[in-house]
Amino acid sequence: MSIDLARALNACDRRVGALRLAAAGAAVLSGLWLTGRWVSAHVERAAGDRAALTVAREDLELDLGERQALSALVSRDFARAKASAATLSRARKAMFEGGLALSEEKRLLEKQLEIMSFWVQLDESADRMHLMSGDQAAESLLLGGARARAVGEPARPLPRSAAIISKERFAGTERPKSAQVGGLLQWEPPQAGTSVRANALGEFVLFTKEGLVLHGPPLKALEHEAFPHLCLSLPRAVAARLYGRSFVGTRILLSPGGK
Repeated sequence: MSIDLARALNACDRRVGALRLAAAGAAVLSGLWLTGRWVSAHVERAAGDRAALTVAREDLELDLGERQALSALVSRDFARAKASAATLSRARKAMFEGGLALSEEKRLLEKQLEIMSFWVQLDESADRMHLMSGDQAAESLLLGGARARAVGEPARPLPRSAAIISKERFAGTERPKSAQVGGLLQWEPPQAGTSVRANALGEFVLFTKEGLVLHGPPLKALEHEAFPHLCLSLPRAVAARLYGRSFVGTRILLSPGGK
């Protein structure tokens, strides 16, 4: 083994000519120069890529910062909008409830104004009943010959004006009566079923404080004439219209001097 190694070393240890040595050195130097050029080119390219990546990274970081700031702004605006929406909802609810209250108050005031300004004028010369709203005639109804008069006994004078104190769609039976007689209370209970009062007054009955009774056609004419009252017996349609339009407290003018 040692002999073979010695032979191989001796074979390599041979002198080379100067030309070959120069060619080999030139080849080695050329290889090294080309390798250096290749490495330099790749280093420059890598440096350019690195600079581009650095710029791209800075752009991404800037874009990320802007997006984070925008996200925070959107979150803050959303929270503010949510709170504003809740406040707006409460404000709208309060406004709606206030509007309802105002509408109801307006309706009540208009109704009060209607009640206060409504009154009735009998114009017997024209055979008309005028339903008045303030100074204007809102409606005019034909009396059909109806006249205010005293019916039954004892006869009483007619008032020049009267104020409605109660209304009955159908005249009821006689009301209960009570009186002090000899220190004792005497009381008559109300009747049940039909009665002279119900048959005499019929439908759409308006009672006034002055004793005048306005009503539709009586159910029984004979009982009507026997029932003592100050009477204005109206046609049924007129009585129904007056009953629907009038109020408790409505004044009825029978003569120009009675208002």
